[in-house]
Amino acid sequence: MKERIASFVAHARSKGMDHATIRMLLLDAGWGERDIIEALTAESLEMSVPVPPDRGGAREAFLHLITFVALYVTSISLIVLFFTFINRLFPDPAFGIISQTNDNVGIRFAMAAVIVTYPMLILLSKRLLKEISDAPEKAFSAVRRWLTYLTLFLAALALIGDGITLLFNLLQGELSIRFLLKVIVVLVIAGLIFSYYFLSLRHAPAEQS
Repeated sequence: MKERIASFVAHARSKGMDHATIRMLLLDAGWGERDIIEALTAESLEMSVPVPPDRGGAREAFLHLITFVALYVTSISLIVLFFTFINRLFPDPAFGIISQTNDNVGIRFAMAAVIVTYPMLILLSKRLLKEISDAPEKAFSAVRRWLTYLTLFLAALALIGDGITLLFNLLQGELSIRFLLKVIVVLVIAGLIFSYYFLSLRHAPAEQS
């Protein structure tokens, strides 16, 4: 369809018609304003009109939302798994068999979540990084930056809460290997997430002039 309108524009211009007349003729024929503008621009200019970074935002928002949801689910599930294994290695006698039964359910659910969401996270992340590599302006997408800053905020909260909990228990004199291992798990997972996305913002491709 765009080839037809482009051919007509080229033909009309060869007959000496100006853009205003061509536009009126195409509008009367039922063509959309956007198609007309694109055809007139393509006929007059030697380069295409630059596309803003957020064009096609629905698809981009979908990919970024699914990617970050997969990140959150994977991270939380990994924390649950590590906490559960730590509880198994250093059991608390006060909870007994009931705790182990609940742990089995938690392990199964967390493993299922990781098996489903982790491959999604890797595949979608690679796809988005490839798109940013092909079109560097996508690194400045509003959706990507909002979700990245939200993730940095949540990771920072986790790190702050982890530090406060550690210091509180240290002051209380109630440190144990079980507790310290859990603190390290949260520190490592939240720290890796914060570092990766913080560096991804700092090393975003330069905007095209």
